[in-house]
Amino acid sequence: MRSPVLRRLALAIALLLPLPFAAPAASAAEPRQVIDTLDNALLDVMKNADSLGFRGRYQKLEPVLDQTFNLPLMARIAVGPDWSTLNATQQQKVTDAFRRFSITTYAARFDGYSGESFQSEAAKPVSGGDQVVNTRLVRPNADPVPLNYRLRGPNWQIIDVYLNGTISQLANYRSEFGATLRSGGGDALIKLIEGKIAELTPKR
Repeated sequence: MRSPVLRRLALAIALLLPLPFAAPAASAAEPRQVIDTLDNALLDVMKNADSLGFRGRYQKLEPVLDQTFNLPLMARIAVGPDWSTLNATQQQKVTDAFRRFSITTYAARFDGYSGESFQSEAAKPVSGGDQVVNTRLVRPNADPVPLNYRLRGPNWQIIDVYLNGTISQLANYRSEFGATLRSGGGDALIKLIEGKIAELTPKR
């Protein structure tokens, strides 16, 4: 039988040894890293736009946007206070349609490459604990386009895009979505978003 001293020594050695099956804890990406991931994906589809086609661009961007954007939260913000008037089925359909609309928008707009690049700045804290990353799409023969992103932790996902640097994309949507919801109800809102997807999707 081991002595108490030997048992304590064995325990101390065991505590110093690494656990054989322990995996390192995953660290959340920083806000600027999130934007760099998005920008790199956009540049990739732009450079390969013709060979990918619309469907290929959609498929390549889909997992990246799901990772970098909090699309369910953005859908709720875009609808605004009237979100609670939707039943559970309508909320799910709006969330799904808004997700597909967002991915479709990027796949349709980033459809070619002419030497563009992205420049991003360090994240800046704003109200509510969010962070904003200011970004510019630099174009060789035109003025740069500001695309600033608001991100929310703890996972640091995009919750809004400021077009031209200051115009909230979700505020624009909220005006149209809210008016449609109040005049026609949830089904009319779903039809509106589905119509936007159809307009952006190339006809075969």
